[in-house]
Amino acid sequence: MTEPLLQIDKFDVGYGDGIVIHDLQLGIASGGSLAVLGRNGAGKSTLMLAIAGHLVPRAGRMRFDGKDITTAPPHRRCRAGIGWVPQGREVFAPLSVEEHLRIAAAPGVWTIDRVYDLFPRLKERRGNFGNQLSGGEQQMLAIGRALVTNPRLLLLDEPLEGLAPVVAQDVARCIGEITQADNMAVVLIEQHAGFALRLAQQAIILERGVAVRRGTSQAIAADRDALEQFVGIRKPVRAA
Repeated sequence: MTEPLLQIDKFDVGYGDGIVIHDLQLGIASGGSLAVLGRNGAGKSTLMLAIAGHLVPRAGRMRFDGKDITTAPPHRRCRAGIGWVPQGREVFAPLSVEEHLRIAAAPGVWTIDRVYDLFPRLKERRGNFGNQLSGGEQQMLAIGRALVTNPRLLLLDEPLEGLAPVVAQDVARCIGEITQADNMAVVLIEQHAGFALRLAQQAIILERGVAVRRGTSQAIAADRDALEQFVGIRKPVRAA
């Protein structure tokens, strides 16, 4: 059997003396996609930080492309092929759009021009600084910056958060295009559970750092009791 691109075994992750993620098992195949659902405080962003290398697990192991990266720093994970779009975007105020992309760019199919094709608004604003962009433009830039690293695994932490509906719709469409291209694996955290389940092939629900449900997105979308209990959704959610 082929080893998953990302394999997490018996993960415990936390802050200070507290443990947030408990005994987590997770595998994502090359080209696969996973939606991570749960209420605020369930441990979703903590999981993303651990995969990106900003938190070192207390216990357990993480392998990427067959190599142990449990204690590898973030820059080594980026070079290995893990791209991260953080919650809050984290664009740099004194850098232009073009500078953000040039600094991050690595050889591969995702070039700066391809990012501009995906997000034409960024091309229009290529000379503007990070603090001169709207929230939607900053989110496009954060996604584009991750893409030009040419990742094999893309981490998306709340990419639609705080966006106006029409902008969120445009960003969601672009994320859909990204996940269908180039055999890139994707892990998505998103409060819009319907969008996340339509986008991803697989899904897990976290509750207090424990995976309480896992399966195909269609199966999770059909589990109305679990969605209401652990995610807070009281109406049916459609998956692709």
